[in-house]
Amino acid sequence: MSERSFLPLARPCVGAAEVDAVARVIASRHLAMGPETAALEREVSDLLGGAEVAAVSSGGTALLCALAALEVGPGDEVVVPAFAFPAAAQAAAWLGAVPVAADVDPVTMAVTPSTVALVCGPRTRAVVVVHPFGVSAPVEAVQDAVGVLPVVEDAACSLGGATPGGGPSGTVGPLGCFSLHPRKLATAGEGGLVTGRPEFLARVRRLRDYGRTGTGPGDAFGEVGLNFRMSDLAASVARVQVGALANSLARRAHLAGRYREALSRVPGVRLQGDGGASGRVWQSLVVCLDRDAAPVRVALNAAGVGAGIAAHALTQQSFMQRLGAGVGGCVVAETLARCTLALPLFDEMDDRDVEVVADVLDSVMRS
Repeated sequence: MSERSFLPLARPCVGAAEVDAVARVIASRHLAMGPETAALEREVSDLLGGAEVAAVSSGGTALLCALAALEVGPGDEVVVPAFAFPAAAQAAAWLGAVPVAADVDPVTMAVTPSTVALVCGPRTRAVVVVHPFGVSAPVEAVQDAVGVLPVVEDAACSLGGATPGGGPSGTVGPLGCFSLHPRKLATAGEGGLVTGRPEFLARVRRLRDYGRTGTGPGDAFGEVGLNFRMSDLAASVARVQVGALANSLARRAHLAGRYREALSRVPGVRLQGDGGASGRVWQSLVVCLDRDAAPVRVALNAAGVGAGIAAHALTQQSFMQRLGAGVGGCVVAETLARCTLALPLFDEMDDRDVEVVADVLDSVMRS
């Protein structure tokens, strides 16, 4: 990898096993949701300690179905992290609710019980807690702080991780969501997973299949849903990826350890989550700089290192402002959006690649 002219930010680790899996499904002629999807659900359930699982078409769909299963709708507010990809906020907006941004901790980059409590009100219908980039958010403490309000655990970046309380990521609240996007820890190309209590999972399964509640010629569609199903082609790829997850997590942890050593000599750079919660996994390698990250990102890319934006401050997004969700009050998130970078991290990197990234970043930070 170190001989590449450009080191990308991310690269899904796919190969012959995934090709064989897809070929098997094509040979079966059963391409839509079917036995491969059911097998994936069972295998992820085993990984999560027996929690029930429903596969859907994307991580964003997982969040949409989870919030819909909780009957989020017009007039409701949904608390979401202010420093995050906007999937949860947009899912709430699609359902007619207003997403409300809660600020985050500057080290873990996750919401805290106190930041969530500050923005909960009489219209709050649900709280979404994200495990940012694989760092474990204090989801148990947030659930305790909000009492009876349901917490949706956005574990898109944390498949195979653990919460501060020691449970599998995604299994603390009534519903949890995972993503199988190519930048995530296991991929289906596109895909998502919802886990949670059986009564909610039953509704997710109806929603992903056009609201289907029965079979035959009579009344078969008792709810309004859409086609949010996962294909067996995607599920076959995801099954290979989930089977290799333990090795992938170990590889990424090794690379993160080398990053920790290499970045310790670079001025003005702090690794996300240092000294933070246990149970983390390394979906991304995110650093916080002591300056504006935009010119650093440009310089890194020009030097052959694929640095990227870590996440966005939701309070600065025009769709949030149009929804009346507020335009400020999340100082930490807005600072992180300006000062953070995601650095290359994927299974096929080697130790020399890490040294190259650190050396280039060191040169840029000292210039």
